[in-house]
Amino acid sequence: MRSIVLLAIILMVSWRVHAQPVTKCDMTNFLSLSKKMGFLTHQEIMNFLLTFDDQCQSNVEYTEWSNELLFEMLNTQTELTVKTIANETKSIERVAVLKNLEEPLHDRFNLKSIIAKVEKVKFNAEAKREIVSRLKIADSRK
Repeated sequence: MRSIVLLAIILMVSWRVHAQPVTKCDMTNFLSLSKKMGFLTHQEIMNFLLTFDDQCQSNVEYTEWSNELLFEMLNTQTELTVKTIANETKSIERVAVLKNLEEPLHDRFNLKSIIAKVEKVKFNAEAKREIVSRLKIADSRK
């Protein structure tokens, strides 16, 4: 009986930690994401994308760091990032995410290489076109 109660308490605490709501413009997990880049889970990418919103544009630190992480995710975990953007249209602020794809703030990313990686991912053709077109806009501005 004691072990059942202990297990229930552990499960409740664990659920609360993982089920915490994601706040727009929240950079709390950005350092952790940076360190785990290349080994992120779908949920971690999803939680990151949930922080995007138009209201975040006034927060310079958030804007720069989130933009860099977004391009790093596309570069290192292309398929998972693209599919998360494409499949979570009801959850994420997709317009804000796509706008960021048009405006990379760092020139350390090879956009042509990222475009080629995205084009190889097998998923919804319309979503793929939309993401690639935003990346091509970014590439044309270089």
